[in-house]
Amino acid sequence: MATVTLAHTAASMGDATGAVLAENQNRKYALIINDSDAVVYLKVGAAAVLNQGIRLTASGGSFAMSSQTGNLDKRAVNGITASGTKVLVVTEGT
Repeated sequence: MATVTLAHTAASMGDATGAVLAENQNRKYALIINDSDAVVYLKVGAAAVLNQGIRLTASGGSFAMSSQTGNLDKRAVNGITASGTKVLVVTEGT
């Protein structure tokens, strides 16, 4: 079995689309957890837009992608929230 190296970061979201994960052709796994008190929306490969894409509920909503689940995407992931600055906890495996 291949070894996966995990990198743990945090991404700050605001009311304009912002980077959660950069495009990474070596990505094997990603987990994004909403560590804030507000809903955050994600878009893969495009600018994030409120009320579209992947919705992460407040206080722990999450999205995982991997080849095992069939949803691995190596493009950039962007996020947005309605107001204020919110934090996402991000783990990426390469």
